[in-house]
Amino acid sequence: MRYSDFMWQRFSQGLFGVLLGAFGLLAGCAGAGKVNEQMVWAEVALERGQPAVASRAYGRAASLSRDAAVWERAARVAFEQSQYRELAGIAKVWLNHDPKNETAQRFLAVALLELDDRVAAKASVRHLIQSAYPSPAEAFDSLARSLAELHNEAGVAFVMRSLAMDDAHEPAAQLAAASLSLQAGDVGAALVATERALGLRPVWPEARSLQARAQVALGHCAEGLSSAALLAAEGGDSDRLVYAWLLIRCDRPAEARPYLSDLTRSRSFRAQALEALGGLDLDAHRLDDALAHYNELMALGRNTEAATYGLALVAERRGDRERAVSLYRRVLTGSRAVTAQLRAYRLLLDQGMELQAAYALDMFVANSPDDRVEVTAGRADLLADRGQAAAALALLQRVMPQYPDRQELGFSKATVLEKDGQIPAAIAQLREMLAHRPTDATTQNALGFTLAEHGLKLDEAERLIRSALKARPDSAAMQDSLGWVLYRRGQLSEALRFVSAAYALDADPEIALHLGWVRWGLGDQAEARRIWRAALAQSPAEKRLQSVIAQHPESL
Repeated sequence: MRYSDFMWQRFSQGLFGVLLGAFGLLAGCAGAGKVNEQMVWAEVALERGQPAVASRAYGRAASLSRDAAVWERAARVAFEQSQYRELAGIAKVWLNHDPKNETAQRFLAVALLELDDRVAAKASVRHLIQSAYPSPAEAFDSLARSLAELHNEAGVAFVMRSLAMDDAHEPAAQLAAASLSLQAGDVGAALVATERALGLRPVWPEARSLQARAQVALGHCAEGLSSAALLAAEGGDSDRLVYAWLLIRCDRPAEARPYLSDLTRSRSFRAQALEALGGLDLDAHRLDDALAHYNELMALGRNTEAATYGLALVAERRGDRERAVSLYRRVLTGSRAVTAQLRAYRLLLDQGMELQAAYALDMFVANSPDDRVEVTAGRADLLADRGQAAAALALLQRVMPQYPDRQELGFSKATVLEKDGQIPAAIAQLREMLAHRPTDATTQNALGFTLAEHGLKLDEAERLIRSALKARPDSAAMQDSLGWVLYRRGQLSEALRFVSAAYALDADPEIALHLGWVRWGLGDQAEARRIWRAALAQSPAEKRLQSVIAQHPESL
């Protein structure tokens, strides 16, 4: 809801009075008055949807105060609003007054990790390991779970691997490094860490399971499935579920079905099995079977968000856009919420219902402010796809100043600029991001690929991509980027090696497009067409594949 200037003034004056009472200003105490004034204005800024302003005001309050309650409130607001530079400053003020405070140290560690200050972050996390837990094993086990929630997955994994190398004889440290590396997409590092963990504890089901997942992620299906099959035979329902998922990942869905069907009788994993079966049916275009599984999942009363999302997918596949939109909009929580809301937004835009689309997404963000960044990035991308780059950039311009430490918005801006043909501006955006995080592999790859895509500074593009690939040697995206810059440089045989390896790891439509072009350049036009047709069959809405096939018919 938008307020007129007059109504906002009245509202903020009223809020100001309430907050003065709540914070209990001390009459005649100028220092306390300044602290409380900053806190009041911080709360007003939060109400107005201005997280950066709020965090700066709380930072000023923290620097003026000697009250632990003020420091904690300031740190919590900065953390919840993704204001990591402010959070680091607040945590340091807190630690200056209370050097042994564990909560302050945790906030500082999170801020440094999200800012990708890896050296300082390692020191801060090491301090927690030594002082905040009964044992190193418990520390690494707990940190692996909590740090998995942060946005800077690559930085978190790097720091944990470094800590694990220092604690080379601690099995839990190796498992934590493996888990976080796998989540960050550094599969080779994950596999090395699991091997170290198993060297320390040879009979460790959790490490064996992680090792199997890493092997499959690397494309080593025979090894990974062999290990997972043993675990499934020896272990419980959770191991059988993992085995079924790995069979699906290895493109063996028919073998996964019996395990999933059996798990529908499990008290603990019935919901996950029904969801997986529904997904298999969707992929196989058996919409009636998918509908039955999602309805059964809904009837359980558990995982209702997953069931609703699945039912929406079925409705969309059947062309029932109205029902699909209605169902997507009901998915308000959980890991699918943002994706569901953006799908509803796209369907409404497709029907020319722009006002309804904008209103629906605005209402979702108003009720789920934590998702504002992700929704904004997705919304801008969809607008740019429809030729509305100006609207997308205006949206980003409103939101980006409020979240200066969230990389997603910067990447989104670069993407929108590129789609709008503003290539120098897109490159400038990525260069600015790289200046803040010069060792960030994702940013290096994005800049290198953008340069290569437009035939610009190919020497620099290759250097950036090779640096990124050195940090993430098993990344399909980065292997594809290197293959593409080599293609641009006319080194087709080398390009084929990298793009083929990328496609084996991830049959993404863009990688398929590149692989086809490399094959075409090598004179194998029939294979290029086959790759493009197969990719289009899997992604029928992919416009670039449609275009390239139309421009290169069989008769050509």
